[in-house]
Order: sequence, then C-alpha cells, then structure tokens
Amino acid sequence: MANTATAIFHGVEVPETLLAAEMQNHQAASLSEARVRAGRALAAKAVLLDRARQLGIAAQPELNADGLEETDEEALIRELLSQEVEAEAPPADAVRRIYDDQPNGFRTPPLLEASHILVAPDERDDIAATNARARADELLAVLARQPDRFAGLARTVSACPSGSDGGTLGQLRPGDVLPSIWQALLALEPGELADEPVRTEHGWHVLKLDHRVDGRRLPFEHVAAHIEMQLEARAWTLAAARYVDALLKRASATPPALGISALGTLETDQTPVTRVYALLGDVFANPQAALFALKPDVLKVIDAEAASKKCAPASVLSDAINSFLTEAKDDAWTQVISRLRDSTSPLADCLETMVRNQFPQVKATRTLILTRRGGGPDPVEKGQPDGTGL
Repeated sequence: MANTATAIFHGVEVPETLLAAEMQNHQAASLSEARVRAGRALAAKAVLLDRARQLGIAAQPELNADGLEETDEEALIRELLSQEVEAEAPPADAVRRIYDDQPNGFRTPPLLEASHILVAPDERDDIAATNARARADELLAVLARQPDRFAGLARTVSACPSGSDGGTLGQLRPGDVLPSIWQALLALEPGELADEPVRTEHGWHVLKLDHRVDGRRLPFEHVAAHIEMQLEARAWTLAAARYVDALLKRASATPPALGISALGTLETDQTPVTRVYALLGDVFANPQAALFALKPDVLKVIDAEAASKKCAPASVLSDAINSFLTEAKDDAWTQVISRLRDSTSPLADCLETMVRNQFPQVKATRTLILTRRGGGPDPVEKGQPDGTGL
C-alpha cells in the first residue's frame, strides 16, 4: 500500500479507494459520518481477520442467507465469531415477560376472503395508467351505489382470470397477494369496498373484503422456544459487537500494525508501523545524529522546547518520537502516512510531522531595533524577513 492513498482508522491502515467503495454501504447524515462508519467497518474486518490468523483458524466458504457463496474472508470471520463469541441463554422469566408484554402478539395470521376487479392500462405509459385509474374510479362510484353488481362487473371488466369467477380470490394468508393489496384488505370490514383502487405493476385493483377470520393467540408453550431463540440471537449479536469493540480498542491503543488491501484482504508485512520503524532506523539509537535531518524550522521547535525544559535537544527529539509512536491518534498517523507516500525527503517529513504533533509550533520572537532616521523622531523597525532581529 506504499503507493496508495490511505487513512488510519482504529489503528488500521485503509486504502482510500476501498474506503470510497465501502462508504456506499453506510447511510449517514453527512459524508464525513459515512466515512467514519466505513472506516470503522473496514478496520473491524482487519482486526477480525488478524485474530483468525493468530488462532490459525481455517474455514470453508458456505452459502449465505442470500444464497451467495461467502468469500474466504467472510468464512474466516464467521468461523472466528462462532468460536470466540458466546452468549448466555436467557432466563425463563425473561422469555415469559416477552410473551406477557405483547398481548396482541404471537397470533396466527388472519384468514381473508376477498374479491377484486383489475383495470389494466392499454399501454405501458403514464397516459394509459391515468386512463386506467379513471376507469377504476368510475367502477368504485358505480359499486358505491350498487354493491351487488361487483361479481357481474368483474366478469365483464376485470383483466384478471379471476374475473370469470366474479373476481373471487379465495382464501388468503400473508404472502398470497402483494403486500400493498394485503394491507388494504386488512383495513376493511367484511363486505366493505376499499375507498381507492390499489396500484400494482399489473394495473389498478378495486378491492372488496368478503370475509375475515382473525388469528388466535398462541399458547405460551407453543412460542416459548421461538422467543428464547430470538433472545439468544439478540444476546449473541450484542456479545459479538462487544468482541469487535474490544479488538478495535486494542488495535487503537498501539501503533498501527495492521493494514487492509484494496481488495479487502489482510496485510501485515508492509503496514504503517513497519514502514515508519524501518525509516527511522538508527534514530532511536542516535537521536543526536537525527537532529541534522530536521528542517530548520522544526529544529527551532526542538531547541525552544529544550531551552524551556533545560535539557539536550536530542533528548527532546527522542521523547517526541517515542510519545508519538505510543500515543498518536488515527488522524496523526494518517498525516504521517500521507507525507511519506510521495515525499522526496521521507525521514525529514516523518520527523517533522511527529514533532509538530507533539509540540505547538514555536514562533520566533521579533526583535525591534529603534533607530533615528535622518535625526528625525520617527522610530523604524529593522529585522530579518523571518521576523528575527539583526
């Protein structure tokens, strides 16, 4: 990833290209929030893959809930979580409480008998759809006055094969008809017409509810196992979230040692910390020599800090580097990696970023020398362009 723009999230290096793609999966009020969520998701993937690597876990891809085969990384994460995350079974009183707190829940679905008249548009365009809606409204007006004509109109007007049976759809349960039709029928009383036709891809439906058998509440014994399973699934999800949070916290507490490639695979060989440590080289052993690699304005910062602490500049530089490597946040690491990526003087730029992160920039003191110009009374300032005195 040395030549790829990257950012650091929770101590994990993430390519900007992968981050941009992941952002599309995270709805947020702002792009910055979506970026944070995407970065966290990719960092979580990296720490999970790294944990699976540490434990030597192997897994074969399986079909997921959508019928698609998992990737190798998805299979590893699934197997890791199944081995590492456990959730306690819910207590019996919690299961019972869920049942008692929902007196209108845990019922068998209602059984409906309904009829409809389908008014299909002649063509697939907006004008035809508008004309079909007008014809459906006319049918509703007629049926409002003469409801007993429903079956006869269905036989002569409906574009559905059920028209030959007077529009009867028979007994219906959830899933037998489109959700929009089911919801409209649930709102009706037996013998009642829907106030407005319901539109589907097939056209406009004039609906009538013929009969309803409401669902009955199931005994606790019949649903206890289902409730327990739902509570266990919820508890496991929370436990998995806490597990991931712990891994991310651990990764954030140490210098970045993980990276994820543009293809979403784990990278451990050329991570930010390995590149930075390799670049610093002998700086740790000989910080005095490293002072010569500093840019002049950065050296001023070190000298000013050394003067205030009454210690050697090399000691200040060494402390600044060590503090950065152990305490720097993700944003600071992102700055280091960004500067190293295209730098022509990587060591100087690396040290500058670390020093600037540890100490506020010390501005040079401007020295004023007051002189008399031509014997006149007006004082003038003299000094160097950088604000220092002569």
